Amino acid sequence: MSFINTLSTTLAKILPDTTFEAIAWVTIALCAYTIGLGIYRLYLCPHARFPGPSLAALTYWYEYYYDVTLGGKYIFRIEELHKQYGPVVRINPYELHINDPDFFSEIYHNNKWITHRDRWYNLDHLGDGLAFTMHHDLHRERREPLAPYFSMQSIRALEPRITGVVTNMVTRMQRALQDDEVLVMYRLGTAFAMDVITEYAFGKEGATNMMLKPEMGAEWSDMTKETIQVNPFARQFKWLTATLATLPSAWVLRLNPKLAGYVHWKEKLLEQVRRIVAEHSEANDDSKGSGYEDNIFHHLLDSDLSTADKGEMRLTDEASMIVGAGGETTAQVIGRAFYHILDNPEVLVKLRAELIGAIPDAKVMPSLRTLQNLPYLSAVVEEAVRIALPLLARSPRMFEDHALQFDGWRIEPGIAVSTSPYVVSTNERVFPEPFKFRPERWLGDAGKELQKYAVTFGKGRRGCLGKNLGYVELWFALGVAFRRFELELYETTIEDVTVVHDFFIGVTELSSKGVRAKVVRELS
Repeated sequence: MSFINTLSTTLAKILPDTTFEAIAWVTIALCAYTIGLGIYRLYLCPHARFPGPSLAALTYWYEYYYDVTLGGKYIFRIEELHKQYGPVVRINPYELHINDPDFFSEIYHNNKWITHRDRWYNLDHLGDGLAFTMHHDLHRERREPLAPYFSMQSIRALEPRITGVVTNMVTRMQRALQDDEVLVMYRLGTAFAMDVITEYAFGKEGATNMMLKPEMGAEWSDMTKETIQVNPFARQFKWLTATLATLPSAWVLRLNPKLAGYVHWKEKLLEQVRRIVAEHSEANDDSKGSGYEDNIFHHLLDSDLSTADKGEMRLTDEASMIVGAGGETTAQVIGRAFYHILDNPEVLVKLRAELIGAIPDAKVMPSLRTLQNLPYLSAVVEEAVRIALPLLARSPRMFEDHALQFDGWRIEPGIAVSTSPYVVSTNERVFPEPFKFRPERWLGDAGKELQKYAVTFGKGRRGCLGKNLGYVELWFALGVAFRRFELELYETTIEDVTVVHDFFIGVTELSSKGVRAKVVRELS
């Protein structure tokens, strides 16, 4: 107290009376607001009756410590909190987390009620794409013209585009065999997924064609590794990162040179969008019939979206969402799938036997229908998606006019509630030995029952738009690679596929060199 009195006396002598009084009143007001907010959060707000650590209820700094200071660790802390407090835990001042795999669909696959994303959890710096659209009605309007393009029927119609990338993958692996090259499988997966989604989105002129380049996706993977680490910080300081997103590129690079890759990537996306918009505006009915290459953004420009939603910057944000989500998650699964298959010889034997039976000649490109009808390959894909944990992030929902009932608790409308795919995919009751690669769990009637717990790509109206395309890519990449080539792991351990960071995307140790493998021989 003597220090405060001394400071007050000193300030009173230095500052004019009016200035000193103003500072004093502002200080008192801030103290009163802070105390009042603390009392409200701890005792008066609708969340106050739910169990959880008092510090988490009082301030977001609790989450900040685990997610920013420690680097994407809060989801693992949440797992510990459930062991202490039970299946429902208040994890920050305004969000509840539920650890019950059977309740996931109630939150995310409940199409009877209007739900909105919780804006606090959004990543505003990533733009105004579909994935980060808050309001229910606007999300529905934006999803409607995109959804048909990602249906299985549309994907089958564009199968030749996908098999073209598969052919390039085979060529790349043949080259690795000849050169005795060590392949980084995440980069192979990156090249595969990016080549598919960019041609799908922008047409042949906009495809990345990474697979046959010497670096094979290295530039993208390095850029992603740098930028995704910003996500936990961006969530805590949304106003700051949202402001940075509006600044000229040169300013952003001066403030954070590590974002150079991301800035340049967004500039390339804008160029693609401008090309397609110009192409679309110049096309007449006759030219559309000859030389007018169909792609996702032509569909958007022809749709009933508002003029604002067809603006260049909004479409660039949409492109960022489609390419980013469609490339990174699939790449993560492909890379980690190679490890688990090669590390489990009995799985590899069963998989290859099934592939040889369905594709007698290794040099013949299988059809999508052939691959998707192979039960063991499909089981391998399902298990790879589950165990890879490509998406850990919570995605809180707020029900507009419906109260949820859970385990004797009533969760009022407007309260943000979430369940992370991580706690479902690693639940020991649903998936015994959850960290073991066991494709057999997805076979037969038991496997059909497990489908409701396949939540990696979400559920319901806000589930991953590109889920079907992701599965098709996995069928082709794994099916063709393991039918055509014999591979062996190179200086890779389980730590290289163990997810230890939640940067929205599940990330392994940052020092890991990733899953690496060598092509031993080509099969006939």
